[in-house]
Amino acid sequence: MRATINRLVRYKAFQKLTISYFLLVLLTVSLLSSVLFSLFSRSAIKEIERNSRAMLSQITYASDVVYNQVVTIGNTLLIQPEILSFLDETVENKVSNYHIFQQIEQITNVNPYIHSIGIHRPSTGTTIDTAGLPFDASLTALSKKQYMEFYPRSLKVAGRNNGKSLQFLTFLLYPNFSYQTTGNPLIYINVEEQSILTTIRKISKADAANNIFVINNEGKVLSHTDSNLFLDDLSEEEYVRTILIENQEENSFTTTIANQKNLVTYVKSEQLDWYFVSVSPYSELISDIDQLRGITLLVTAGIVLAGLLLSVLLTSSMNRPLSALLEKVMPAPATPASGLALIDEYKMVNEVFQSYHEREKSMQFVISHSSRTVREHYLHALLRGHSLEDSASSEIIKEIGEEVAGPFFGVLVFKINELEPAGERVEGKQQSLLRFALGNIANELLDHIGPCDVLIMGGSEAVAVLQYTTNQPPEELGPALRNIQSFLSRYFKVTVSIGIGDICFGKGNIPSSYTSAQQYVKYRLIYGKEAILDAVATRHHVLTALSYPGTCEKKLIDAVQDGKPEPIVSAIEEFIATLSGGSVHQVITFSSQLMLSLLKAFDYLQQVPDANFNDYLQAVTDIERAEDLTEIKDIFNRYCRNISTLIEDRNHWLNAQKHNILIEKVQNYIHEHYAEPNISLDLVSSIAGLSPSYLGKLFKAATSQSFSEYLNNTRLEQAKELLASTPDTAARISEAVGIHNITYFSTLFKKKYGLTPSAFREQEAVKSNRSDDK
Repeated sequence: MRATINRLVRYKAFQKLTISYFLLVLLTVSLLSSVLFSLFSRSAIKEIERNSRAMLSQITYASDVVYNQVVTIGNTLLIQPEILSFLDETVENKVSNYHIFQQIEQITNVNPYIHSIGIHRPSTGTTIDTAGLPFDASLTALSKKQYMEFYPRSLKVAGRNNGKSLQFLTFLLYPNFSYQTTGNPLIYINVEEQSILTTIRKISKADAANNIFVINNEGKVLSHTDSNLFLDDLSEEEYVRTILIENQEENSFTTTIANQKNLVTYVKSEQLDWYFVSVSPYSELISDIDQLRGITLLVTAGIVLAGLLLSVLLTSSMNRPLSALLEKVMPAPATPASGLALIDEYKMVNEVFQSYHEREKSMQFVISHSSRTVREHYLHALLRGHSLEDSASSEIIKEIGEEVAGPFFGVLVFKINELEPAGERVEGKQQSLLRFALGNIANELLDHIGPCDVLIMGGSEAVAVLQYTTNQPPEELGPALRNIQSFLSRYFKVTVSIGIGDICFGKGNIPSSYTSAQQYVKYRLIYGKEAILDAVATRHHVLTALSYPGTCEKKLIDAVQDGKPEPIVSAIEEFIATLSGGSVHQVITFSSQLMLSLLKAFDYLQQVPDANFNDYLQAVTDIERAEDLTEIKDIFNRYCRNISTLIEDRNHWLNAQKHNILIEKVQNYIHEHYAEPNISLDLVSSIAGLSPSYLGKLFKAATSQSFSEYLNNTRLEQAKELLASTPDTAARISEAVGIHNITYFSTLFKKKYGLTPSAFREQEAVKSNRSDDK
C-alpha cells in the first residue's frame, strides 16, 4: 500500500490514470443518482396527477347527480295539478298558497343541499319561497334560451346571514317556456355555493380542497374556498385561459403562478359545462422531497469514496506493465532534485523510443537515398552511353544490373509544355514542383506495365526507362500515358507531350531508344500539345521532302504591303498548312527563311522612326522555341501587323512632309499678295493644283486656322503697323491691306484688338510721346 501511495504522489501518469478513473466513477454515480431521483420525482408527480383527476372526477360526478336531482325536482313540480292550478290563477288565494308552500317545503326538507324553492306568479305578483326570501326581480330580466336556465347570483337580505350576501347557484324553470311572454310564471331552486364546497371537501379529504375551485365556461368562479372570490372573473389568468382554450374533458399541465411552479389539473362536467380545477404547488406535492434528496446525496458520497479507493487499486494494477517497461528502458533513472518533483513516466519512455525511432529513420533515409542516387546515376549513364564503371562500384553495378534485366527496353520522353524559357512562363520553384509531380505520377501509373524508372533530366524534360519482356509495347501503355496527361492537366493545369522511343534489345541500345524518343517528341510542333508520338505517327513527316512555298511567301508580302488583315491571315494559314506535312526541321527552317524574306522585302522601313530590327531577331528566336504550329502562326501574325503599322506610319510621315512644304508655300503667297482684294482659297487652290476643300482641311490641320482667318489676321497685323507708323487715314490703310470696306475693316480690327483703328492710333501716339519725354 505504501508503494502505491508513493507512486500516486511521484508519478504523473499514475496520478492522471487515477484521476481519470475517479472522474469516471464520479460522473457515472452522479448521473445515475440524478436520473433515479428525477425518475422518482416524475413518477410521484404523475401519481399525484392521477389521484387529482380521480378526485375531481368524483366531485364532477357528485355535481352531475345534484344537477340531475334538481332537474327531476323541477319536472315533478310541473306535473303536480295543484302547482299547475296555482300558476294559472289570477286571483290571490291564501289557502292555495299555503298548500303550495307545504308541498315545496317537503321537497326542500328531503334534499339537504337545496337551500330553498320558490314559485313566482306574475299575474298576481305572488311569490312563495320556502326560506321566506324576497323575490329577486333580476330573475325575470334573464333571456329564456331553454326550458331550464342556470344563474349564479348573490342576494343580500336584511336580517339574514349576519348581513352578508347569500351566494346561490339558482336553477330557473319556465313552465310556459313555449309562449315566451314577460308575464310567464317562474320556478327557481336555490343551491348554496357552500354545498358544492362541502362536497369537494368531503371527497378530497379537506387538505387538498384549499386549492380546488369551480368555474363555468366563461371563467367565472362558481365555488371557491375564499367566499370573496364568488362570481369573480378569472378568465384573464393564463392558466384559466389555457383550460378554456383546450376545452378537453380532463388534462394536467404545469404553470407558474405568483412566481411559483404549480401543477394544474382539471375535469369538465358533462352535464353542467363546469370546470373543476385543482392547483397544487410543486413544493407541497412531495412533502419529504428534501429528505429524499439528502439521503440520495449521502448515498452518492459513499459510493464516490468507494470509487476513489477502487480507482487507486485499479490504477496500480494497470500501471504495473508501464513500471516494468520503465525499469527496462531506464534501468537507473536519475533521482529528482526535489522530493516533490513529479516524474512523467510516459514522457520518459516516449523520449527513449523517439530517440531509437529517429536513429532508425535516419539510417533508412541514408540507405534509401544512397541507393536511389546510385540507381539514377547508373540509368543516366545508360541513357548517354557512358561507361558504367565510373557510376558506382562493381558490386553495386552488378546488383542494379540484375534489377534492370530487360531484356527489352523502351524509353519515354515527357516534355512539359510552356515550361521554357525558364522564368518567363513558369517560375523556377514551380518548375521543380512540376517535374517532381510528373516523376511521381509517371511512376505510379506506369508501374503496372512493368519495371519503370523515371529520371528528371532538367528543364522541361523527364525520361522513363521501361523494361519489356517482348519487343512489342504492351496495350496498356497508351491508356496509361493518356491518364498521366489527364491527371497533370486536371490538377496542375499543364500539358505534357510524350515521345515513345523505339524498343531495343539489351542495355547497350538504350541510348538509341532515348534519341528516337527525343526526335519523336519534337513533332509536338506539328501535332500540338498533349500529343503522344512514336515512329508510326512521325514516319511520313520524315519521308516527305517539301519545297519552299515561294508562292505563299509572295502572297504574304503583297498582303502586308497592302495592309489588309484578312489576306495576311489567309496567306499565313496557307503557309503553315503547307509546312504541316513536312518534318520539324523543315518547319523551323522554312519559317525562319520566310521571316528573313519579310525583313528583306521591307528593309526600307528601317529609316522610319520607331522601326526596330530587334523585333526580327526576337521573332526568329520565338520560332525556334515554339511548341506548336499555332504559336508560329501567332508569331507571323504579330510580326506582319508590326510591319503593316510601320508601312502606315511611313506613309503618314511622307504625306506630312509633303503637306508641310505645300502649306509653307501657301503662307508665303498670302504674305506676298495680301494687299490684293481678290485673293481667295479658290485662287490659291487652283495655283496649288488641289481642290479648295482638301486644301482648306490641310491648311487648318497645319495652322489651326482657316484660310480666311489666316488671311484676315495677316492683313490686320499689317494694318496695325501702318496705323502706328504712318499718318494715312484708316480708309487708305484698309485699302492698302486689301480690305476695301472701311466698316468691315473697323469691325474686324476691333474684334481682334478690342479697339477701333482711330483709338488704337491715339493709344500708340500717347505711348510715343511718353517715350520721347523720357
